[in-house]
Amino acid sequence: MHSEMLYLRLPRAQVALFRFLLEAHDGLALFTSLGADVAGREVLCLRFAPGSRPEVQRFLKATGPHCTPESLLG
Repeated sequence: MHSEMLYLRLPRAQVALFRFLLEAHDGLALFTSLGADVAGREVLCLRFAPGSRPEVQRFLKATGPHCTPESLLG
C-alpha cells in the first residue's frame, strides 16, 4: 500500500504548532520537513493513507485560525 502525499508551505514559526495540531488527530498523517524556501517558509511533505484526502483537507482548513499552510503540488 502506498501513501498519498500533499506538499505544504508554512512559516517556520508555525511548524511546531502544526505538528502539535496534527498529532492531536491520531494517525491522520505524518510530515517530513523538506527545508526552507527562499522566503524562509518551511516546505513539508504530508503523507497519509489512501482515501484520507478529504479528512486531511478538513484538518488543514480547520487549522486556518492557528496556522496558515499553503498547499503546493501533490
